[in-house]
Amino acid sequence: MNRRFYLFLLLAGLFLITACGKNSKTTTVDFKRTDNTVLVRLRVEPDRLNPVLATSNYATQVNSQIFLSLLTADPYSYEITPLLAKARPVVADITDGPYQGGVTYTFEIHDEAVWDNGAPVTAQDYIFTLKAALNPRVQAQRLRPYLAFIKDVRVDASNPKKFTVFTDEKYILGEEAVGAALGLLPEYVYDSQGLMRTIPLTDLTDFEKAETIAASNQALQQFAEAFNSPQFSREKGYVVGCGPYQFEGWETGQRITLSKKPNWWGDKLARKYPALRALPERLEYRPVPEAATALAALKAEELDAMSEIDVKDFIEVRDAAFTQERYNFFTPPALAYVGLYLNNKNPKLNDKRVRRAIAHAIHVDEIIETVYNGFGQRLAVPVNPAADYYDKNLRPIAFDINKTKTLLNEAGWKDTNNDGIVDKEINGERVELSLTCFVAANSETGRNALLLAQGTLRQAGINLEIAAKEFSVIMDDVRKENYEMAAGGRTISPLFWEPKQDWHSESITGGDNHNKFQNAQADKLIDEIRVTLNDKKRDALYKQLQAILYEEQPGVIWFSPTARIAIHKRFDAKPSSITPGYIVSDFDLNL
Repeated sequence: MNRRFYLFLLLAGLFLITACGKNSKTTTVDFKRTDNTVLVRLRVEPDRLNPVLATSNYATQVNSQIFLSLLTADPYSYEITPLLAKARPVVADITDGPYQGGVTYTFEIHDEAVWDNGAPVTAQDYIFTLKAALNPRVQAQRLRPYLAFIKDVRVDASNPKKFTVFTDEKYILGEEAVGAALGLLPEYVYDSQGLMRTIPLTDLTDFEKAETIAASNQALQQFAEAFNSPQFSREKGYVVGCGPYQFEGWETGQRITLSKKPNWWGDKLARKYPALRALPERLEYRPVPEAATALAALKAEELDAMSEIDVKDFIEVRDAAFTQERYNFFTPPALAYVGLYLNNKNPKLNDKRVRRAIAHAIHVDEIIETVYNGFGQRLAVPVNPAADYYDKNLRPIAFDINKTKTLLNEAGWKDTNNDGIVDKEINGERVELSLTCFVAANSETGRNALLLAQGTLRQAGINLEIAAKEFSVIMDDVRKENYEMAAGGRTISPLFWEPKQDWHSESITGGDNHNKFQNAQADKLIDEIRVTLNDKKRDALYKQLQAILYEEQPGVIWFSPTARIAIHKRFDAKPSSITPGYIVSDFDLNL
């Protein structure tokens, strides 16, 4: 990430912190609660509390307090920083042998790091977690593409906490993938029978060999069946990590409760390693999907941290005297974008001219101003606009109904029956261009944005039906390709852009290619980007890929939102552009 972007984010964060001020310890405001428990609103309930299986950012918020990876991203500087490891890895090129051309990464785990039973966290725990993720029968399809270049792990003969990861290629996210993709799991909890011990790691790092073994190996299948079960994602005693907080319970639709471990080993190291700071005594995550219910809870001081606040609600509580006295409000730039997923496999949407027509028929600037009250920045492509490789020559798709009509006509869509909706013969049947778009049932801003889009699309002869569903149901339908359009968004990396999960054809099944986009040229560029370490060469490839995505419009990119965050004033806390916009373990009680 370039220095200008660092400066922008850091100055923006500094301004916001200064503008809101720090709550005085001698405040005369009578707070409803004074305890060191943080009540956190989740807009969507997590899917699973298992870092290998989880697929949502809401799960990550909770999992990151229970499980630790070797490395993490500093939430304020956005640089890679040690977490479970003593330091960033020693990196070396492999010049000979079976992995020639690859890279080694050597780590050492903190001497103090232990599991809840007192056993030390060692290299074997990293190997076990890696095996679990690479087991073809484990539901870790989202994670495996990031681990595909790992080929072996060798433990230092004299130090069980020191080990070297061997890879067979140079990868732009190599350090992050090796060090930050895996939250380590204790074997004694997740594989008490030792089912995975008899399977060499190298049998699993060869994906074809692993699939062959999985077809007949009973131990591998038995482990996966248990590991995938709800028990190891929801039940106390079976959700265990080496992080600062232990899992106490999950009441569906009500709360997920974590408590600070007594004498947690990281407290001794927190001064030197700030990422290990864990200040609250208790964390309680409350799934509150309805905006009105969440707003009422905030006004009643029944929530201490809340992000993704609907725009009108944010303005209301920010400007009200009662909540002003009790909460700090922050609006850091969000590393994310919102827009529409389009099912490129659907016969109505498999022509880029139709997708571009849809993009031209949506007045995004009006959506930003009227629905989001100006809290957003237009984007042309799904890339961090402050990055050096963002192609500034690509302008956001302009609102142009006439252009929409021209593109539809070129693609063969015409209103042959004069009902106001264009139609076309597909597979011998006359089909109207009527599209159903899913939106999260609890997203008022999402529904309002689609209502505006519905009106302008209709002007161009496209009928848009809006269908509200639970977020988890929408994502399940998207994965199964059981959809036409869906309102959604993605996070944007503050470091390198790794486009494989979102845009490579291999990621349609099991990955995050929600648009079901397939393009041979894009695939080739993505594969090359992943192994191009030279910044200048990689930036040129990035821009070529952006040009393809801009031309093809596999999904409609609207804008990058401005985060809207409230944090109770009894805590000193800083905002971050990394989702969800704050680090709850760093909330410092100031009473």
